[in-house]
Amino acid sequence: MKRILMLVVLTMATSSFTLAQMAADKSAPKGKTEQELTKLEQDRAQATVKGDTAFLDQNTTDDYTFISPRGALRTKAQILADFKSGEIKFEGYDLDDLQVRVYGDTAVVTGRSTQKGKAYGQDAAGQYRFTRVYVKKDGSWKSVAFQSTRVAE
Repeated sequence: MKRILMLVVLTMATSSFTLAQMAADKSAPKGKTEQELTKLEQDRAQATVKGDTAFLDQNTTDDYTFISPRGALRTKAQILADFKSGEIKFEGYDLDDLQVRVYGDTAVVTGRSTQKGKAYGQDAAGQYRFTRVYVKKDGSWKSVAFQSTRVAE
């Protein structure tokens, strides 16, 4: 019984600390780098809707990796070709709940996207949670990896 009580107390203490930390993180003002990456992520969403492959090319590393919601692995060259051919076509791509964490010349952006469009012949409309990794290369932030998961309805 003492073990169960101790486990409950530890769980509650850990949960309280985690919730307090999350609240503190959300209220903290964003620094210059975080603002820059938030804007870059918003610009990337607009480029996705416009099919702006020049923007996507310029802001993505050559060794970029995309893991789709279905688990497919795609390279930068494949993604750009898919946009150009119309295999990927979005009519809407809205972002919210963006969180940016910076670790020197590496940053991780997480968030939620609400998408409307088609990808590889499939309806891609819905909400997704995503993680994007950026690296600072030659003074500019570039996406090196992206993973997206559809939110269950």
